[in-house]
Amino acid sequence: MKKGIELSLNFLVTIIIALVIFGFGVKFIYTLAAQATDLQSITTDELDNKIGQLLCDSTDRICIGIDKKTIQKEKFDIFGIKVININPGSDFEMLITPTGHIKNNGPIMPVDSGKIKIKYRQNFFIDRNGEESLGVGVEVSKDAESGTYILDVDIKQITSTGAEPYAGLHKLYVEVP
Repeated sequence: MKKGIELSLNFLVTIIIALVIFGFGVKFIYTLAAQATDLQSITTDELDNKIGQLLCDSTDRICIGIDKKTIQKEKFDIFGIKVININPGSDFEMLITPTGHIKNNGPIMPVDSGKIKIKYRQNFFIDRNGEESLGVGVEVSKDAESGTYILDVDIKQITSTGAEPYAGLHKLYVEVP
């Protein structure tokens, strides 16, 4: 009889420990799922930190590692841009605007600004021979039309005479299935 009670107690202790471990596992999964973020809640510094290592020639003043991404509706993704300053240290300004939409290999159409949301750091400083890696978050609205959206990336160097274009205009392409 004593062995039967010991066996029952060991079994109960094992069940309680298993339930506690299962509870911690459920809490862990819930915490991971709760950390899913949308473009509104992410900061520009977090965008900058999330970009991966960019593949650039050392001679490129502006480098976009991957300039075309497929983004599902109601989702977002991050583009990475690296700016290298070969001039004396100065401020820079980046402006990204949606400029066109191509449906079914047709002509470039104007973009409804509410369909593509863009978040990035507009102003930044780079020392002479320094570099800055920037993240650009792009979110596609649920009512965006399928096709390719074209985003112009215009980076200007702020000088004593005003804002001057720095290394020309670049483009990002967002494919919406």
